[in-house]
Amino acid sequence: MKVGTLHLLPNGLGDRNWIEKISPDVAEAVAQLDGLIAESPQGGLSFLNRFKTKVPPHQVPIGVFNEHSRKDEIDFFLKPILEGGQWGLVSDAGLPCLADPGHDLVLRAKQMAIPVKAYTGQSSLLMTLMLSGLPAQRFSFHGYPPSKQDERIKQIEIWEKISKKDRATQMMIEAPYRNQYLLQDLIDHLNPKTYLTVAWDLTLTTERVMTYSVETWRKSPPPSLAKKPAVFAFYASEI
Repeated sequence: MKVGTLHLLPNGLGDRNWIEKISPDVAEAVAQLDGLIAESPQGGLSFLNRFKTKVPPHQVPIGVFNEHSRKDEIDFFLKPILEGGQWGLVSDAGLPCLADPGHDLVLRAKQMAIPVKAYTGQSSLLMTLMLSGLPAQRFSFHGYPPSKQDERIKQIEIWEKISKKDRATQMMIEAPYRNQYLLQDLIDHLNPKTYLTVAWDLTLTTERVMTYSVETWRKSPPPSLAKKPAVFAFYASEI
């Protein structure tokens, strides 16, 4: 039996019209899916509802794979593809495998000689890099910083030293309800000459991307980021 394919599919970042801006290849791929792997059943169904599918979206099998899933479950998800099925992998927002555990599925698929196909789409990380004005020849994405303030401050100071030594932009995200705490710690504890970018509501009409030296950030009240999806980046060398 011919082995199927794992399709890495883009999702939107919040713009309701995102589907109109993606490649037709994505719609063609979704139309042939036998199942979908998503971070949640609701997120997977919401994604499928935007496309034409083989069967009604609510009848498409959805496997849930997220940060709580065990690695020993991966073969279970890939078994239908080994048997010839066409399955998709989708994140709750943006591109799969960036800032989510989908890379574990892809690595195992590679080990099992399962074809993997990626499709282009929106990525908050890449869009922030493009819009920030910060150098992108070298960059590191660290995911979520520590939740405890003292540990978070120590980590910020370590990342700043790395940024200066390696001339590399440092990137991170935070749970929306902790955005304000992270922003304030960055402003308070980064070097005044370090450039700091905050990007939020990307692709929405309320999108903002602000890049200033920390010295300049300290001269005005910070923006309110409560409950807003945001990406933070800074660069500690000369630009």
